[in-house]
Amino acid sequence: MKKLILLLFIPLVSFSQINDQSKLNLENMVKFSDVESAPFYIDWCASNLAEDGIRECTDSGIKLFAKRNFDTQLANELKLSGFQRITSAFVINKNGDVVDIRVRAPHPQLEDEAVRVINLLPKMEPGRQNGEAVSVSYLLPIIFKVQSDSFNPILNVVDVDGDNVEVSFSSVENTPIYPGCEKGNNEKRRRCMSEKIAKFVRKKFNTKLAEGIGLSGRQRISVIFKIDKLGDVVGVRARAPHPQLENEAIRVINLLPKMKPGMQLGKAVVVPYSLPINFEVKEEVYKIEYFNPD
Repeated sequence: MKKLILLLFIPLVSFSQINDQSKLNLENMVKFSDVESAPFYIDWCASNLAEDGIRECTDSGIKLFAKRNFDTQLANELKLSGFQRITSAFVINKNGDVVDIRVRAPHPQLEDEAVRVINLLPKMEPGRQNGEAVSVSYLLPIIFKVQSDSFNPILNVVDVDGDNVEVSFSSVENTPIYPGCEKGNNEKRRRCMSEKIAKFVRKKFNTKLAEGIGLSGRQRISVIFKIDKLGDVVGVRARAPHPQLENEAIRVINLLPKMKPGMQLGKAVVVPYSLPINFEVKEEVYKIEYFNPD
């Protein structure tokens, strides 16, 4: 039996490389990386994200969708070995629909499967340029690595940014190791890390902020950060209904201890981590809940 590892890379090829004969009126289209307001993945992204957060969230949502829906059994059926590359591209049009899917792969069934999965993507809010809805081109290169051992399909969502490789927290082969979470298998270390971070934030967060801000009811802070190849916490960002809550969340996350970095295919990688924090303010009682949906 074989093991399939699927790597979804940030586009590194030009749009015209997919099909030189199909220019698709590029003057009326904007690349996903360049559009002022990126398409909004309604089924995945939080409604209060900042503009840069929307681009990142939609990108990760598309990759995660492909990860969850791609038929990994193709590895056995096609008797694949080593690395296989699928180059796919599509357009999110002015109505938010996914159209004009184009795929190249070393096997017709891989092409058909990529087209099938992309066709399942949900309708999105369209991208905008100068305030007007525009068609947005999106590239989704996919790399298959098939290894010969017991068949336990693993799909890894990977982004490439220069020399830095990013792998989602939910799918990295060896999760970052938080101090005190060294024992157990990868899933136990992942769960331990989530629990430790939640406990750390609960202890360090200044809950008295609610008293002076005039908050009431349920409030939400969305926090995103990365654990880099050295195990350091970097790139902390927060979105909240009040700037003081954002600043406090960033302050606390920056206090997190150094960790052992995540590993993918034997190499240290950058691992993004999301930590939504829900605030419940009732009769001057400030209750904080934490969860990591990744």
